[in-house]
Amino acid sequence: MFLFSLEHISKTFKNNRTSFTAVNDVTLMLPAKGLVSIVGKSGCGKSTLLNLLIGIEKPSKGRIYFINQSIVRWSKKQFSKYRLRDISMVYQHYNLLDDLPVIENIAIPLMIQGRSKKSSFNAAETMLQSFGMERLKSQIAGTLSGGEKQRVSIMRALITHPKAILCDEPTGALDEKNSKQIMDELKKISKEKLVLMVSHNMSLVRQYSDRNIEMNDGKIVNDKTINLDQTFVENEHQKIRYKHKWTFSLIKQLFKKNIFKGIFSFISLVVGFVSLFVGIGFISGSEKSQNEALKRNLATGCATISETSYYSIANSPLEFKKNIRPNTEVVDACLDSLEDYQILPNTNYFFSPYPSGYFKNNQIKNFEMVPLLNSFIEQNDVYPEIAGDFIGNSLTNVIVNNVFLKEINLSKKEALGSDFSISYETSITFYTNDEEKPFINDQFSYNLKLKIIDIVDEFSFMNSPKIYYSYDALSEFLKSETLTNISQYQGENISVLDYIEKSKDDSPESSYSSFIFLEDISRSEKLYEIINQTSQKKDAVQIESKAYTIGESYKQFISSFKDALVFFLMIGTIGVLFILGMISLSNFLENKKQSAILTCLGAKTNSISLIYLGYNSIITVLSFLVGFTISFALQNILNKIVHLKFGLTGLISIPIESFLGIKFGLVFTTLLGSLFCTFLFTILPIVAYKNFSISGELRDE
Repeated sequence: MFLFSLEHISKTFKNNRTSFTAVNDVTLMLPAKGLVSIVGKSGCGKSTLLNLLIGIEKPSKGRIYFINQSIVRWSKKQFSKYRLRDISMVYQHYNLLDDLPVIENIAIPLMIQGRSKKSSFNAAETMLQSFGMERLKSQIAGTLSGGEKQRVSIMRALITHPKAILCDEPTGALDEKNSKQIMDELKKISKEKLVLMVSHNMSLVRQYSDRNIEMNDGKIVNDKTINLDQTFVENEHQKIRYKHKWTFSLIKQLFKKNIFKGIFSFISLVVGFVSLFVGIGFISGSEKSQNEALKRNLATGCATISETSYYSIANSPLEFKKNIRPNTEVVDACLDSLEDYQILPNTNYFFSPYPSGYFKNNQIKNFEMVPLLNSFIEQNDVYPEIAGDFIGNSLTNVIVNNVFLKEINLSKKEALGSDFSISYETSITFYTNDEEKPFINDQFSYNLKLKIIDIVDEFSFMNSPKIYYSYDALSEFLKSETLTNISQYQGENISVLDYIEKSKDDSPESSYSSFIFLEDISRSEKLYEIINQTSQKKDAVQIESKAYTIGESYKQFISSFKDALVFFLMIGTIGVLFILGMISLSNFLENKKQSAILTCLGAKTNSISLIYLGYNSIITVLSFLVGFTISFALQNILNKIVHLKFGLTGLISIPIESFLGIKFGLVFTTLLGSLFCTFLFTILPIVAYKNFSISGELRDE
């Protein structure tokens, strides 16, 4: 029984236009031991024949038998076992793993078989001692001389005790002295195993061969047996338990070889993770932050309500708008679903929201006076600290917002207790229906010194400098102020507040509206809902709220920003994945030869994939951890900046505890998703190049 039987084997290589038959109808029987040489001119099919025997090329026609088993239709797993225990190869240019030490190069086939690193290294050390090369065991293989590399290649081929060793020009790159030493070793090995050698060195072939096979144009033209023992003894099959620990060293070497690429990948992924986490944190925190910001805007407590009508202008596409103060029935119908509010006279005509203001003899140009009820301050749990100071009937005790402090250029500490003055003057025309005296003019003015008793940190987006004063105190003040000329004409005391309440709904003194004062800030959402509904109608009651306008503008801004952010995150994620994919592809392409060597040593495809997957996964996990840590630090920094700049709290809130209803869902979802993408982008290049030419990668350089 022969070790190998080849029956009418042909191998044709094809490209788009031409084809080339490297092996042409070869029938050959090879024994279990002896040194058999294949000789012939370059391109005659010698190396292709070896590649067919080891299974890295498949025949176009014919059958190949190994101990009476056809290997032509074997699976990858069967070929892997075959290369691990039955057949090995020695190459002209060695094909060592140049970045690993000598002892690991020799031991790696045993580790691929599943033996422990210690056991494999012990066997390799014994092999080194038998070759007299134990001094080189820790030396990196790439630094050896040619003769040393070839000996290491032979030891690697022998370590699994295969039945056959295929040698492709084993002395082609060596000088005469080293060539003889290598041939002596091969001759010694051939006493117990088949050594099938391809060579151009006819002198060595004649000196060492037991059988010479000559090829020409893909055919065997001469086959001469010199001294060959045809006895065949079948050894027991070694048990193979595949393990993956041997890949760790190659993963480590991949990091060393690709340090700059690894750093680039790491930084790219960190940036990607930080962008993703901060983006999700913004999307998660913006709505809550917005609601909190609007609650912290004291202007929420005051709005105006008016009844609006539109009138067409004859012979014109234009129309004019008329506002009047609504009556009780209209207001009640509009605010039917609202609770905890009061409708009170709008005093803006007499107590202007935009009076003249002076601070230390310098005019304050931009600010707005906003009235609030004492009850609103009492029940507002957003700013409990200001209630005690604000309550009372003092019109001169006011609260200002942080935007106002910027206007007067003071710190909070400097502003508290500071005074500034406001003044205003207006005229009133009272129509009497008396022909002799059809109208009476009157004047109202005030000059008040206001004291800042508290400052509120409000959301500064589109917000104006505001001074909050007590409407209760203003009512008492306007009750005490008499319109002298009108009172004299009427024969009774007419206060400013009386005049406002009794004025016609379409007169300037009515301000064409009434105040809506909330007593509970929690009712603001319902009020805003009513404002939104009434704003959709043209001829209807109109409610205006500065806080609502700011809130809606901010919502639109955030909504647009979210859309842009989601798009940016998608592009960023695709970009990071593209980088990861390109790096995975680059690593695979740069190490195709290593993959080919490992395949010929018997490594399974999934084990080889694990090298690149392990490399990319480690980078992914490390960048995830660093990105996650940086994101939280950045979240705190950005939130502080935003709070100082805009008065917003918690704008970025990374949902660490719960995401998509899952506890720690963001961590698990992101990490698992990243590892899945890593797996995908690692495997895709390998799948895309699964049929790459192993023989081409191992071909002489």
